[in-house]
Amino acid sequence: MGFYYGSSQPPDDEPPGGFKETVAIILAVFRVLAIPLAILFGGLFGLAGVFYLFALSKWAGLAVLGLIVAGLVARGLWEARHPPDIL
Repeated sequence: MGFYYGSSQPPDDEPPGGFKETVAIILAVFRVLAIPLAILFGGLFGLAGVFYLFALSKWAGLAVLGLIVAGLVARGLWEARHPPDIL
């Protein structure tokens, strides 16, 4: 019956992973998560910075928000004047 169902003995345990395998897995995960985490933390620090500037002076906070809006408008105008090539 062992021919059909396999051996009645349990399979041998694989040796546990070593330090190199553990570090390789950790680096692979960090490489995948690096850019999304940088965007997330950068956005949080930027938002905290804007709140801090509003706490210092309403004009400093408005100036930073104005720079952000001006940058977005400039990018929109540049994209409108340079449409992407489809083909």
